[in-house]
Amino acid sequence: MNKIDPVRDAAIDVLTRVWDKGVHLDVSLDITLRRRGGAFSARGRRFLTHLCYQSCRWRRLADYILSSACEQPLDRLPLAVLIILRMAVTQMYFSETVHRAAAVSTSVDLARKRGHAGLARLVNAVLRRIPDQLEDVPFPDPTSNALEYLRLRWSLPRWLVRLWIGQYGPDTTAALCEQVNRESPLFLRVRPRAAEQDAVIRQLGRHGFQVISCPEYPGFLRVGAAGDLGSLAALRSGAVRVQNPASALPPRLLDPQPGERILDLCAAPGTKTLEICDLCGDPMSIMAADPDTGRLNRLIATLEITGEKRVCPVLADGLRPPFSPGSFDAVLVDAPCSGLGTLRHNPDIRDRLRPEDIDRLAALQRDLLRSAASLCKNGGRVVYSVCTFTPQETRDITAFAVSELRLEPESGPESLEPWKIETGQYQTSPLDEAL
Repeated sequence: MNKIDPVRDAAIDVLTRVWDKGVHLDVSLDITLRRRGGAFSARGRRFLTHLCYQSCRWRRLADYILSSACEQPLDRLPLAVLIILRMAVTQMYFSETVHRAAAVSTSVDLARKRGHAGLARLVNAVLRRIPDQLEDVPFPDPTSNALEYLRLRWSLPRWLVRLWIGQYGPDTTAALCEQVNRESPLFLRVRPRAAEQDAVIRQLGRHGFQVISCPEYPGFLRVGAAGDLGSLAALRSGAVRVQNPASALPPRLLDPQPGERILDLCAAPGTKTLEICDLCGDPMSIMAADPDTGRLNRLIATLEITGEKRVCPVLADGLRPPFSPGSFDAVLVDAPCSGLGTLRHNPDIRDRLRPEDIDRLAALQRDLLRSAASLCKNGGRVVYSVCTFTPQETRDITAFAVSELRLEPESGPESLEPWKIETGQYQTSPLDEAL
C-alpha cells in the first residue's frame, strides 16, 4: 500500500463534520488544525485549507459530474468515499498544483484506507471516466436553460439562482454566480495604536508574502503569495488581524466620538467592536453584547489577546437587552443575516441556507433594530449592517426604519461616498472583485 497523504486524510475529517454534522467549515477546519495541524508544514496547512474550501465551493458541480460517471447513486456510497471523490474532482479541475494522475492515485489510496480494496477500485474507475477538462462536461444550454446551466456550472442551489435571475436578470446573475465562486483575497487590518504599517509590511516580506497597500481602505493590506501567517508575531499579538475591508465600513458610519457611550448589540466575534475602538479616542465606553456564550467567549479571548481594556462584554440578548432606554449615544446593529455577501469567504453557506431563512432573518432584524432604536438617546445614531444583499434584509429594513421606527437617514463621513447609494444608505457590491 502506498503511503497515505495525511493532509488529504485530514481534509476528509474536516468535510465529514461539515456535511454530516452541519459544523461550519471554518470551525471544523480549526478543530482539525488544532488536533493534527502541528504535524503539517506551512505548505500542508495551506493546502488543507484550500482543498476544504474548494471542495465546499464546488460540491454541487462535483456531484453533477460524478453522477454521470458512477454506476450507483452517490447517496448510496459511504460518505468518506463520496468526500474522496468530491475532493478528487476539485483537484482535477480547480488546482494548479495537483496533476490529474496524482489526484487519482491519492484518492484510490485514501479509499482503500477509509474503506476496502473494492471501494478503491470503484474510486479509480469513476475518476477515470470523468472528462479531462471542465469544458468537456456536458452542461445544459445556457441560452435556453439559463437556470439549470448557472446552478450546475457555478455549483449553487437552484432556489438561489432562481431568486437572483428574478431580481437581476440572467446576465447579471451569470456575472454574480462567477464572482461568488472566486477565491477571496486575503486582507490584514493593521491596528493603528498597536503597530506601524510599514513595519508590518517589512515583517510580511521577510515571511514570503507579497503585499499590496489599499489606499481606498486605510489601515488594510492585501496579502498574496506563499507564506505562513501563523509565524507572524504581529498577528499573534493582535496588532494585526485577518479582516475584510467591508467589515470596517459600519463602524466608520457609526463615527464614534471620545466620551460617548456606545453599544455593539450583536458584537461577537468582535471584529467591528475592535474597529470602533480603533476609530475612537479616549475616554470611551463600549458595551459589547451577544446572546451566545461560545461566541462571546471568542470575543473575550480576542480582547485579551489585543489588550483592549475599553470594552465591557455582556452576555445579553439584543431582543431583551438589560439596558435602560435611551442610555447610549450610538448603537451598532450588525445583525444576523443570510450572509450571501460572504459566499466567497464562506462557501459552505450555500449548503446551510434555505429560502425560508431570509424572511425569518428579516423579521429578527426588524426586532433587533427596534430594540436598538429604543436604547439610543434622542439625537443619537443607530447603524444597521448586514453582510448580504437580499432586498428583504437591506432595502426593506431601511424602509421599516424610516416608516415605522421614525429614524431619520443621515449621511456618513465623506470618505464613504464611494459606497453611498442614498442618504443614509451604503452598500458594497457583490460584483466587486477587490472584496
